[in-house]
Amino acid sequence: MKLSSILPRLFATAALFISILSCSENLDSSGVCPVLCPQIGGDVQNVTLDGAIQLDTTVQSLSGLGTEPNLFLANRGDTLDTRVVLRFDSLPKTFFVVGDTTHKPITTVDSAYILLRLDTLNIKAGAPVTIEAYDVDTTANDTSTAAIVALFRPDRFISSQTIAVADLKDSVKYFISNAAVLAKIQNNQRLRIGLRSTGILSSSLVIKATEIGSPPIMFFRVSPDTTVKPLQVGLLSKTPDDPILAINLRDYTVIAKAPPAAPPSVLALGGLPTRRIYVRFVVPDSIIDSATVVRATLLLNQIPNGLLDPTDTIKVLPQVVLAGPAVTDPTKAAQILGNISKDTLRLRPGDAGLVSVELSGAIPLWRTQKPDTLPRAIVLRPVSEGSSPLEIRFYSSEEALAALRPQLRLSYTRKVPLGLP
Repeated sequence: MKLSSILPRLFATAALFISILSCSENLDSSGVCPVLCPQIGGDVQNVTLDGAIQLDTTVQSLSGLGTEPNLFLANRGDTLDTRVVLRFDSLPKTFFVVGDTTHKPITTVDSAYILLRLDTLNIKAGAPVTIEAYDVDTTANDTSTAAIVALFRPDRFISSQTIAVADLKDSVKYFISNAAVLAKIQNNQRLRIGLRSTGILSSSLVIKATEIGSPPIMFFRVSPDTTVKPLQVGLLSKTPDDPILAINLRDYTVIAKAPPAAPPSVLALGGLPTRRIYVRFVVPDSIIDSATVVRATLLLNQIPNGLLDPTDTIKVLPQVVLAGPAVTDPTKAAQILGNISKDTLRLRPGDAGLVSVELSGAIPLWRTQKPDTLPRAIVLRPVSEGSSPLEIRFYSSEEALAALRPQLRLSYTRKVPLGLP
């Protein structure tokens, strides 16, 4: 089916979903006639549906290279190694002095640095961090990780700077080689810098990216005259030909090495590259259509993952899938989502045991849409998608022990029919 035929139905579903959520506000109804808001009658029934999980699987987050809200620069020994690429594809060739309309060619560069804005809540460093800069300009495939990683070699080295832990604040000036910048300007070349973290101890830094409005910016002086302000150069990528992809690749994270992925039979979310969990349900119409669901809970059994920072916390957000049945690929369906809760789960990779995921917010939408119009599915994804290596793992429906498989628990009462006496 063509995308053009899917979009109207998708937009209609999204509009309906928003309208349903708007009707779920906790309004004061004390002055409304009781007959309009009858009390829920009957006892609350609790049922755990073993066969309610139609499909559960791990899918990739297809937000795309360079779309992450933060850049992740990490040196975790043999476990994790990530680099950061910054593209300055348009360097100024001339400058002018205030009061003088004549543009002068840039013949000198001094005090060149890149202003990096850090997420101070996610700094991990027990010793000074050394950041090395390399020239990663190449005509190779823009999205080839192997091609970029291969350029972090001695003949491409630009400069190095060691930063004390106390100096890792919200803004850091990373100084680079003046000669390297000047050479690029005079040779009419683009400047693409790859950053790599080294040091005595492991470290990781989260650098704010273009996507949240705090991109790295380069500054340098072109004259000893103090009346000439330092030039400011923003990120720009002129390749590839796809304009959207070019915008995304202004700054991005390169994963040189990551911990081993979870086995295919295990549900995993987070990690690098980032993964999500997709779950599709089969819920009896007698419950969805003819009862008032008080609570809906997805029960998952967590598997301890001690590969990386097992005691750190990751925020997990459950969302409802808005993709219709025409989107048969779970990975693609997992990108079309709507919120069902403002609350997030706080999980630690090293923990084990039962995890409860509340799904009550999805029930009103499922009640108004039949499964053949909107499959009953949800996605679990990390809030820090693309900027954290933490990975949470759960047993899937392929687990041999039935007690460890995902289950759906519903609490509901039978509807009270409206009517006047």
